[in-house]
Amino acid sequence: MQAIRTAGRLLSAAIMAALLANLGAAAEPAGHPRLIAPPKLVEAAMPQITIPPGLATKVGHQVWLNETGGNRDMITAWNEAEDFASLGIGHFIWFPEGLKTRFKESFPAMMAYLRERGAKPPAWLDHDRVPPCPWPTRTVFKREFNSHKTKGLRAYLHSTVGLQAEYLALRMQAALPKILTALESDQEREHVRRQFNRVVAASSDLYPLIDYINFKGEGIAASETYPNKKTGVPEGWGLKHVLLHMQGDTADREAVLGSFADAARFVLLRRIANNPPNKRWQAGWMARVETYRRPLK
Repeated sequence: MQAIRTAGRLLSAAIMAALLANLGAAAEPAGHPRLIAPPKLVEAAMPQITIPPGLATKVGHQVWLNETGGNRDMITAWNEAEDFASLGIGHFIWFPEGLKTRFKESFPAMMAYLRERGAKPPAWLDHDRVPPCPWPTRTVFKREFNSHKTKGLRAYLHSTVGLQAEYLALRMQAALPKILTALESDQEREHVRRQFNRVVAASSDLYPLIDYINFKGEGIAASETYPNKKTGVPEGWGLKHVLLHMQGDTADREAVLGSFADAARFVLLRRIANNPPNKRWQAGWMARVETYRRPLK
């Protein structure tokens, strides 16, 4: 647990840059310091997170339940109205060759991590560069759902639940520096950093952050927004937007986790308002964010 608690310790330091004025300059006395750049915040790297195997499996199991409802076969899926397969406990998306979409592919990076950790995949996937999804359409995927290839992939993904959860934790760890870089003001950066650290301190398993990053991403891609129906301003739904909407400074665990769940609920309902076809997923999305209010059992 101690290793997990270090996840939120993101250090920042202000560095002043100043040079002594040219001794021969008439405008300033010799030796007078001249500020040539304003102070700049430099983000130190987050300490690496190590999740004990038992906890990683517990978090991975809950993420899998969120994505599949407990259906073992749905560890390999292709959702209606989507142009790509969704695989693994986090339904990492895998694109057929040539697909152009607003979403970011995630399955190849996850597979690379599993191979690095020594989890050898089926021979047809055991390559340094993960090939495109072998099923070009949902129709083909459904037709081959019980093929030897697909069954073998499901078995492999079920056998690596803990490692997949470790990968999700590493993705969560890498998210905050990316989010801070994408923000426009020091005030926003300080607010997001503070809220992130509150959630880390309040969550013994880091599940809310790990799951939401997998669920809706960092929120830093301009393509992953919809314009507000009234103002036309682009509005996103990633972790960045959740943390921006969070308020408060209490350390009370129940209050912090509740605030995170409320903020996640807000940005997802806003997405539905901006893109009404997403309403078909509202019930599942709202049920999912409710799981953030308490530690995993």
